[in-house]
Amino acid sequence: MASNKLNSLFLISLLLIYLHGFEEIIGGFPSSDSFIIYGGRYFGTTPENFYWIFHTIYWLLLPILFILFHIKRIGLFLMTLFSFVFIFESHHILKAIIINDYYPGVITAIFYPIIGFFFLRQLIKDWKNK
Repeated sequence: MASNKLNSLFLISLLLIYLHGFEEIIGGFPSSDSFIIYGGRYFGTTPENFYWIFHTIYWLLLPILFILFHIKRIGLFLMTLFSFVFIFESHHILKAIIINDYYPGVITAIFYPIIGFFFLRQLIKDWKNK
């Protein structure tokens, strides 16, 4: 089962995820990201529709995921899977460096490695104390 500290870090990251989504929306991310454009083409829809469908499901599942974290057997496993978001979201920073300009989502993405460091450190401690 996840510790209170890990749960708190998840709630902080949840706030960051929602702020990050807001920044992506106002920054025009759905129409500029190659993954979103590819996903839209693959599923036969527009990049904007793909973004909204994918992210709405993701954003709605996060609070449910928090509830599942409290189940002993799968809680830490789900936290481990969730931790990949901290790595994946760094693509905003990399793309901003590559284009040497603002990339939608880069401002909030700067905080992912910071929170991710503390999250992963606590996750490792919780696995050891399991």
